[in-house]
Amino acid sequence: MPATSLPCIARANRAVASFAIALTVMSALAFVSTGNAEAQEKLSIPSLDKDANGAPVMIDAYLFRAANASAPTQAVVFMHGCNGMFSRKGAIDRRELDWAQRFNAQGYAVLMVDSFTSRGQGSECAKGGPVRPWEERPRDAYGALRYLQSIPGIRPDRIALMGWSHGGGTTLFAIGPKGPGRTQDATSAPDFVAAVAFYPGWCNTRAQGANWSTKIPLLLLMGAEDVWTQAAPCDAFVKDVTAQGAPIMFHIYPGAYHDFDYPNLPVRSRPEFTNPKTHIVPITGTQPEARDDAIKRVTEFLGAAFGK
Repeated sequence: MPATSLPCIARANRAVASFAIALTVMSALAFVSTGNAEAQEKLSIPSLDKDANGAPVMIDAYLFRAANASAPTQAVVFMHGCNGMFSRKGAIDRRELDWAQRFNAQGYAVLMVDSFTSRGQGSECAKGGPVRPWEERPRDAYGALRYLQSIPGIRPDRIALMGWSHGGGTTLFAIGPKGPGRTQDATSAPDFVAAVAFYPGWCNTRAQGANWSTKIPLLLLMGAEDVWTQAAPCDAFVKDVTAQGAPIMFHIYPGAYHDFDYPNLPVRSRPEFTNPKTHIVPITGTQPEARDDAIKRVTEFLGAAFGK
């Protein structure tokens, strides 16, 4: 075998090194991609929550921009459920990715807020935890809103809030009159222009208070068969607050369980999330008809709120 010259070896090593650097940069800037949705940036942004020294708590967030946007775009802030933002394999949850892809295709940016990992917190599905939907997480939501309003390419007056389950409950607490994010936020910048809550926890008068109200249009979607976040107390709560003028569009899907909008999730019991007080075993899974209708409703609702 002929000897390889030193210049050839050097060129080969430089090529390998350049390729490795390119892969690292590509991984950092586009670490996850699905269809038209690309997480272009993993960010660390300030929540309106404070640490023991009074400094802003820094939280992780994942920005998905619409491809080929030629003008400032509308945006949606995502608040994840009680199991966090990631699968067991460390990938962003398929439900959130599915919605991000859909919104990007409609020309909207998405900012996913990770309230748990940033604070070293795991799942709060069975026993709850220290990252509360009525305290820390609304402050995260408003931190995300103010971050989006500070960067180019986003319309500051066309940003919506959307949450699922624990994040849906967070949405209710956030947009209410005493939401800690709103009451703590001293800026005169625009508020969320709309909100969407899927099967929200704490959707009842006891949790939200008899005087709960909002001026922010809210779309609230639940499953009739959901034993985890039950529709009946939420229905009673919504009837009371809409009678007082709250702008809520509410729909209950017959035959639908928790996570009905999740893409291709088989219906099954989740004993690992059994409530230790009530002993209720949650059931989760896709309901195709409910999912399709929810996609249509959310699309129309946000289109109207964004003025499209």
